[in-house]
Amino acid sequence: MNSGDDNTGADAGVEVVNPWEERKDRGRVSALASALALLATSPRGFFRATRVDAGWWGPLLFAGLVATLGYLLEGLVVIVLALTLPDATLELLNRMELFGAPAEISGVEGFPVLERILPLIGLQLLLLSLPFVFFLSLLGPLFSAGFVHLLLIVTRSPRPEGFRGTWVANCYAAGAFLLTAVPVAGDILALVAGTGLFAVGLHALQGVKASRAVLLAAILPLLLFIGALLSILLAASAA
Repeated sequence: MNSGDDNTGADAGVEVVNPWEERKDRGRVSALASALALLATSPRGFFRATRVDAGWWGPLLFAGLVATLGYLLEGLVVIVLALTLPDATLELLNRMELFGAPAEISGVEGFPVLERILPLIGLQLLLLSLPFVFFLSLLGPLFSAGFVHLLLIVTRSPRPEGFRGTWVANCYAAGAFLLTAVPVAGDILALVAGTGLFAVGLHALQGVKASRAVLLAAILPLLLFIGALLSILLAASAA
């Protein structure tokens, strides 16, 4: 099954392949959809079918595309809700999302016409920001994978694939970012699912013990969550 070509996935004898590694044959859209489906239904099989030596750009491109798509879907959901929900429900949703009411933020409160077209302006800004989101999303795996790989070294955990194995696991774990499109709970769901996928990747690609993989994958998200929570509490107390 595997002749060493970059388009194939997994080792010889493994029936499951990583669809993203076959994107030249399948097409990027089809390969991306199939890869996300496999990640959701069989993450362990997905990572076991992933070739660490298939190149650096492929996993990074996957992470960038998924992060950008998740950002787009999240923005579209917010815009649709802003156009359809009653004012009271929308205000509650915005406060739960910690963004505040859109009209209050934009300074158009009290101007009904401007409040009506605000979602359309938001859609234009959303589309214009996509290239910047894609570029910034390429930096996330570098920091996150570097942090966790340093922990692997410090804790003397197995890392037979070197930094590339940690990098690949982290890039494909970004598939969970699509969950950010879920209103209110999306960010938490994406954080938890991304941590779980990263742990599965470390276990499958680097041979890290499952319990240790979960612990190492969860340290950075936990630190970020605590930092965000402290910031919210400080802002609330100052207000």
